[in-house]
Amino acid sequence: MHANGKEALEALAQRFPQLYVAPAEGAQDIHRRAAAFGIEPDGATLDHFITTPEDELREVDTPAGPVEVLFLKERADFETFLQIVGHKSSPNPIARTVGAITYRGLVDWGKVAAAKATYRATGGDDWPAEFARLAKQPGAFRSELIVISEGPYSNVSADETPYDEAEWLHVSREVRLHHECAHVVCRRLMPEDVLPVWDEVTADVTGLLCATGRYDAALAGRFLGVTAEGFSDGRLSEYLDEAQPPRIDAIAAEVYGALEKIEARTVCEPPNDPFAFLLDLKRDPLIGF
Repeated sequence: MHANGKEALEALAQRFPQLYVAPAEGAQDIHRRAAAFGIEPDGATLDHFITTPEDELREVDTPAGPVEVLFLKERADFETFLQIVGHKSSPNPIARTVGAITYRGLVDWGKVAAAKATYRATGGDDWPAEFARLAKQPGAFRSELIVISEGPYSNVSADETPYDEAEWLHVSREVRLHHECAHVVCRRLMPEDVLPVWDEVTADVTGLLCATGRYDAALAGRFLGVTAEGFSDGRLSEYLDEAQPPRIDAIAAEVYGALEKIEARTVCEPPNDPFAFLLDLKRDPLIGF
């Protein structure tokens, strides 16, 4: 599936009719009927989204199967989408620090419609009973969707990178997209293998390799706020457990050392497949947290 502009949201709304329900106080019952029962609201429209020609719905091929990704250029559209899907059409504020999110287990009414058509085409005449039977299967009629927004990755400004502002916005989009895909791949293929900081390090590796073709340890360090001397304000603090913050400078220095080792490895043997390299790194972590 590939669509651009308003067609991207229109394609998704056919499968997830809750997208027709604008965030508002009191809209939750209409949302529930749309999300849980596939009932489109009266006068269904997507006018609560601005949309731009750059909006895009696409699939990314990965070792764990295709991953569906929606890019919304307008921050307002990104926040509206999260309010609808994540907050059941409640107009809850979305933190500015949120730039991407992955939804798992969404009821996909497009899959329901496809199954119903197949059942009817093969002579089935009791769809309610067949639907009840199929719905009991794990993951039946469910889909996963990554949603990403425009903006500098990890709130790192262009002047802290080798890119001008326009280039950095493009690179940020691709880093963010493939970072989220990396998490999906690891959840699907290695669900029990969780090290919060290492997971972020390796997802950034995948993002940079896919976006730029190379891994830059200094730039990756800015994302996490780590240097050889310690912590310098960044995402690292979000992934520490309750006992770790007092040691954040030592942890940051250790993480930065791991970034340098990864860069040296990519220089000596440039990875042909960023996702294969991701899985290699996950199997042999350089840090234990």
